[in-house]
Amino acid sequence: MYFKNFVVLGITHKDLDLEEREEFIKNKPISIMEKLKEEGKILGYVNLSTCLRVEFYLHLNRDYSYEDLLKEFPYRGIFLKASHEAVNYLFKVTCGFESVIKGEDQILAQTKKAINTAMEEHTSTSNLNVIFNKAIELGKKFRNKSQICHNALSLEAISLKFIKNQAPDLKNKRILLLGVGDLSQAIMNLLIKEGAENITITNRSYHRALELKDIYHAEVITFDNKVEASVESDIIISATSAPHYILKGEEVIPKLSRDKEYFFLDLAVPRDIEDSIGELDNVALYNLDDVWNIYYENLENRETLLNKYEYLIEEQITNLNKWFQFKYKKGIA
Repeated sequence: MYFKNFVVLGITHKDLDLEEREEFIKNKPISIMEKLKEEGKILGYVNLSTCLRVEFYLHLNRDYSYEDLLKEFPYRGIFLKASHEAVNYLFKVTCGFESVIKGEDQILAQTKKAINTAMEEHTSTSNLNVIFNKAIELGKKFRNKSQICHNALSLEAISLKFIKNQAPDLKNKRILLLGVGDLSQAIMNLLIKEGAENITITNRSYHRALELKDIYHAEVITFDNKVEASVESDIIISATSAPHYILKGEEVIPKLSRDKEYFFLDLAVPRDIEDSIGELDNVALYNLDDVWNIYYENLENRETLLNKYEYLIEEQITNLNKWFQFKYKKGIA
């Protein structure tokens, strides 16, 4: 088997809930991977982390066993797949088999970003690059042939539906977005299309927020003013990469008006907003798990399409095997 040293290790929403995924992240698995690479036990890795999964795709040193690798991660819910099974899993991930909304596009973009980051940071290897390129190529082909994305929904689209269920009239709402990453920008685009006119953005990097000011016609505030801005807003959407709460109950609750309704949507992992804020009668606080739990539709049709076009995965694995066979024959392995 030409990719017997290819392994995927990680956690997903299928096995662990939000709090358990947060706990895994707090144990800093990336630091463990860096240590293993420095020690030569793994030759390279790609970190594919999203709101629903934290997965590391590894090129193991041939002398390093799967058992020894698992000993470095003594946590509940860890899975490990190797060789053909690992490749098959990555290909299914990029095609959308493992997503909550089957066939959604966002995971493909996230996979591209993961391998590009690994290459920029020199944590990847030539073998990992080839495997990921084949996975991305397959993801595009699968969606083109199956047309599964025609009715698929992204996280931002689901979030918008969730927001509109709570606040149908967005035009007259003051909206605050904490964080200006890909998800926040995608949500802003949809909010503007829905008629939202009063959007404020903030980010720990003030300069990054300023870059988006004219694009989204948004007001920009410093991150230090996030509590005051939250109090003045009707809808607060948070999606930062902070490792801790950025809106704490002790800071926010005393300042909230009792004469208006607040809607908080926390899309971060770990969460940005402390639970105590949502305990007030005039505050609705929802997190990522709440979003996923309210919107499942067209699942039967998507499952049918997945089954119909699954043969493309085995075809691509065959192509990948041929590539490695050629590589080894040429003596460039």
